[in-house]
Amino acid sequence: MITSRQLDAMSEQSIETLEKEELVDISTINIRKDLTHENKILDFLGQIRNPYCFRCGDVPVRVCFSKSGTNLETALQELFIRTRQS
Repeated sequence: MITSRQLDAMSEQSIETLEKEELVDISTINIRKDLTHENKILDFLGQIRNPYCFRCGDVPVRVCFSKSGTNLETALQELFIRTRQS
C-alpha cells in the first residue's frame, strides 16, 4: 500500500529522470467496478505505481495539482464516479 509520504515523493518526481519503459501505460489499467470507492483507488494506485507520472501510449504524462486545488484522492474519486456513470 502506498503511504501519503510516498505519494508526496512521487508528486515531486521529475518525469525527465524516468525512462519511458518505467512508466505504466494508463490504457492497460483496469478498474474493477465491483470494488468500493476506497478499494478502487487503492487498486488503481497499485496498478499505476506512480499516479503523477505514467504513459498514455508512447506519450509520457506528468500530472500536477495546485496547492489550493483539488487533492489527488478527491480527483480520483470524481474520476471513478464519472467512469461508473458512463
